[in-house]
Amino acid sequence: MVSPAQPPLRQQVKDAATRILRITGDRPRAALLLGTGHNSIANQLRDKHVFAADELPRGLHFDRGEGHGPLLFGYLEDVPVIVGDAPAVAYEGYTPEQTAFPVHVLRATGAELLLLTAAAASLTQQIEPGAIAVIEDHINLSGVHPLQGHHTEHLGPRFPDMSDPYPSAWRELAREVAREAGVPCQPAVLAAVPGPALPTRAEYRYLKLAGADLVGMSMVPEVVAAVHAGFPVLGLVGVTQAISLERHTPTSIEDMLDAADIAAPRIAALITGIIASFR
Repeated sequence: MVSPAQPPLRQQVKDAATRILRITGDRPRAALLLGTGHNSIANQLRDKHVFAADELPRGLHFDRGEGHGPLLFGYLEDVPVIVGDAPAVAYEGYTPEQTAFPVHVLRATGAELLLLTAAAASLTQQIEPGAIAVIEDHINLSGVHPLQGHHTEHLGPRFPDMSDPYPSAWRELAREVAREAGVPCQPAVLAAVPGPALPTRAEYRYLKLAGADLVGMSMVPEVVAAVHAGFPVLGLVGVTQAISLERHTPTSIEDMLDAADIAAPRIAALITGIIASFR
């Protein structure tokens, strides 16, 4: 039996956004894809709607099984927001197109900001475990580029300018909120690697020499898709470990989890303050 032809990508994006807006009855001002701080933000939402699996358009990978949250809509600081779990990553088997599709759909709902959070390791003494970093630039070594393949002109230009993927106004706002909240926060360059294995010591040294302050396995492909869609991005990273480039120190998963527990409420506090600026 021949499968029915899929509608063009532009139509799939439009249909998915229309379905989401019909259910929420309001346009989100911001879209949040959260790898860190998700539970805290979800618990703060007022008039929350939890999307059931059959409500989500096909291709939206916001609920990826056990341990991953659904797509939510609600009001944070009286601002309508849509909240999804951490972006899909290539090592879980997702294609570049699947990575980009949710970003285009969220942009089509009318959201004015895409706020992404993730965890990463620090290569610099200035950014310690438990601290928050505001991403100012990135190095994409993930092997994933969501714009490869067939180009759909209506979703964005073929050759988007990536010279300023993280607009300075949002970065400055995040650091101002952090100062007011007393949260340690530094600007940083994030290097994205494929995973799931952690880099070798030689690879960490290479990344440091290349200009990276942090090393992680997510966020960057979604940022590329967002820039393509004309979607302003703010990236916040919770630092889970400090890498020693001079000596061999095995990674402690327990220490990483402890640092993540410190970073999560800090990121949630920053997100709340940032969203409050929409009022």
